[in-house]
Amino acid sequence: MTGPPLSQFTLDREAPGSLKQKLREEILRRIRLGVLRPGEQLPPSRRLAEDLEVNRGTVSAVYDELVTEGILDSHVGRGTFVARGLSLEVLGPGESPGLFRWRDHFTALDVHPRERTLLAEIAARGREDVISFAGLVPDEALFPTETFRQALNTVLQEDGASLLSYGPPDGHEPFLDFLAGYLAETRGVRIGPNELLAVNGSQQALDLLGRAFLRPGDTVLVEEPSYYGALEIWKSYGARLVGVPVDANGVVVEGMEAVIARERPKLMYVMPTFQNPTGTTLSAARREALVRLAARYEVPLVEDDFDGELYYGDPPPPALKTLPESEPVIYIGTPSKMLFPGLRIGWVAASEPVVRHLSRLKQVSDLSGSQLLQAALARFAASGALREHSDRVREAYGERVRRLLRALERHLPRGVRYTRPRGGLSLLVTLPGGVDTSELLEEAAAKGVLFTPGRLFFINDGADHLRLTFGNVRTEDVEEGVKRLARVLRRALGRKAAATRPANGYSIPPV
Repeated sequence: MTGPPLSQFTLDREAPGSLKQKLREEILRRIRLGVLRPGEQLPPSRRLAEDLEVNRGTVSAVYDELVTEGILDSHVGRGTFVARGLSLEVLGPGESPGLFRWRDHFTALDVHPRERTLLAEIAARGREDVISFAGLVPDEALFPTETFRQALNTVLQEDGASLLSYGPPDGHEPFLDFLAGYLAETRGVRIGPNELLAVNGSQQALDLLGRAFLRPGDTVLVEEPSYYGALEIWKSYGARLVGVPVDANGVVVEGMEAVIARERPKLMYVMPTFQNPTGTTLSAARREALVRLAARYEVPLVEDDFDGELYYGDPPPPALKTLPESEPVIYIGTPSKMLFPGLRIGWVAASEPVVRHLSRLKQVSDLSGSQLLQAALARFAASGALREHSDRVREAYGERVRRLLRALERHLPRGVRYTRPRGGLSLLVTLPGGVDTSELLEEAAAKGVLFTPGRLFFINDGADHLRLTFGNVRTEDVEEGVKRLARVLRRALGRKAAATRPANGYSIPPV
């Protein structure tokens, strides 16, 4: 049985007492609270000492003392454990509790990264002249608010009372009929009876899938980089993430069979069309190979098609769910990026047993979705407004991304690379090694430009990457935003070069 994450252990250095006393009480307190349970392993003394920045001898002394008292057990070659059969009477009441420490009662699954916190803090300052490439959100100026209001008023007049009541857990039936036709027409995904579930956005779909399939320690195979919202969900269920690299043709399927055979993942999660954050599209050949692998090894394959309709040239290849042997594919999506995220509408298209199980889990969490909004969206589409709006946003975002790519080509420093998406709302920028984009965020904000640091999207570091999104950047601001970003990157690269250049002018190769 493995122990709790190191981040759970904290020492209040301002409180009275020695570090040894504080560590002892910290361990005892966590045993009393049930955070550390009988038979559970504690971190190795070296790792705990490094994490808490104390002498290893201090940790070893506390462990030895508690072993002597019968509170811990030590096994040579195996580690230190909480003694089995331990009772609270042996521990005693502990020191005076003082303030109630809520953090000690939370689970260890706190996955909110510091980059998200920093972005939120910068946004809260409300500086009006900042050009933000940070949020993957559509342009509010393109929202069809008046047309949607008319659809909303119409369904309220016709069926207001019933639409304002609880609805079926799978979704409003006329909406599901519309959605089945829409997916068949636009993405070629044909839905059988009882194979479609309406959810409150694709984020809820991911959360339901985590609850349905994952136990702590299960492995999820993901693209690297990948959507950080999904990574956070998988981590929150205690999953172990294994990344598969992404290149210009999407996730690299070649060699994936060996990874699947070795790791035996419980789920695979991919965004084959306009992947977030890279904007790349999985080639047709790789799509077929990926689906065959999922079928051969019986691994559920989650296909997140969150922005598959936002293409700026030729339509993308057919969805994975349309291919032969696609029984393992669980197809999720949302109109949020095409329309507006406030709708909180999404879908899961999968085999009947999957939909039935997810539907039961959904009832536990929210009883049902909004029949009113689902009915309004179906009416909005039936009027032809959805098709008209889709054409409008493709033209607007297409012009925006072309302008962004031209600006990047003109202004970015030499050695900086970036992806070239054919759809979606984001692209990935890669810097020469040694520059941490998380450390550049405050500097960029001071210069009036924001991006999303790459660490959010990678399992293994990603510090030398950053994501740019263009959905909510005014077309006329794109060029100026890139100029500001380029100045920040040029300074960072200059500092890095200066740090590796000795006095005689010869460059020291980075290690």
